[in-house]
Formats: sequence, C-alpha cells, structure tokens
Amino acid sequence: MVATCLHLAGFVCSFVGWIGVVVATATNDWVVTCGYTITTCRKMDELGSKGLWADCVMATGLYHCKPLVDILILPGYVQACRALMIAASVLGLPAIFLLITVLPCIRMGHEPGAAKYRRSQLGGILIILL
Repeated sequence: MVATCLHLAGFVCSFVGWIGVVVATATNDWVVTCGYTITTCRKMDELGSKGLWADCVMATGLYHCKPLVDILILPGYVQACRALMIAASVLGLPAIFLLITVLPCIRMGHEPGAAKYRRSQLGGILIILL
C-alpha cells in the first residue's frame, strides 16, 4: 500500500511539474519592467512585461502585446530559453506516458515486473532531465 501511494504521489508531482513547465513556456511575464517601484506602476498602469514570445505593455487598462517573430534579431539568451523550454515541454510528454503505464493500478497483459521497472526508471530519468 505504501509503494502504491508513493507511485501515485510521484506521478502526480511529476505531472503537475510538467504542466508548470508548459504554462511557464506560454506566459509573457518573465521580466516585468517599470521605471518606478512595482506598486507605483500598478497604481499608475505603466507596467511592461517581456516573455519568450511577446513584449507586452499595460497602459490605462489596455493590454497590448507585440509578438517576437524575428528570430535572428533576438538575443542569444532568449533563443536558448525558447529552445530549452520547448525541449522540456516535448520531453515531458513521453515521460508522462511512460509513468502512466507503470502505475500499480495499470496492467498491460502478462508483462514481467522487470519490464515495468525499466520503464519506470526511463520515465524517472526523463522527468529529471525535464
């Protein structure tokens, strides 16, 4: 029973972590820019934010985002962050599928326990790399 709970808790934590990586990849609030303090800017509505995909400005209640479509003129760190976050998002999908198949409540035919153990090791390694 304890092993089943540990497997389920590990799967849930890894799934929530992968969803967090996907959400962080899609958001545009990586860098918040303001000439004043953040609380002053929130009151004055002069808040800007930068992400991997767009630069956004909030002024007088309007939220305008300009997409970053020119890949070659972007700084190297933005290109590297884009590549790493996309790789982590894509790498997480097979890891989650592997971890689903090794849950104690799922049986796939008459497979030996060693095959399930190897799949769980591979899924864990992929989650750690993610």
